[in-house]
Amino acid sequence: MKRNGETKRRRNVAEEAEQGGGGEDPAMWENLDRNFRQVQSVLDRNRSLIQQVNDNHQSRMADNMSKNVALIQELNGNISKVVSMYSDINTNFSSAFHGGNNGHDGGGGAGTKAN
Repeated sequence: MKRNGETKRRRNVAEEAEQGGGGEDPAMWENLDRNFRQVQSVLDRNRSLIQQVNDNHQSRMADNMSKNVALIQELNGNISKVVSMYSDINTNFSSAFHGGNNGHDGGGGAGTKAN
């Protein structure tokens, strides 16, 4: 699974921030790392939701099948949240990396944070 690679990348970003390498602004790297951790938290929740949906579906019990409606709605909302979070990460990183906003206003979803 890619999980080990993701953990290594996060560690590398954090280490670069601590050492001041990879960029002039360690705070930018710390912010990027924090944002990716927030995304990962939502993705982990999605994994759990998908497992619950699968378990409910396999049980073939009417009550469990009806629970899937709410679970799938939450999953759908989380997917939208992840898309927005990645968009914000892209905007923030691009602005910080290029030393300004380069004429971009940041687009929709500015200020979106994981709950």
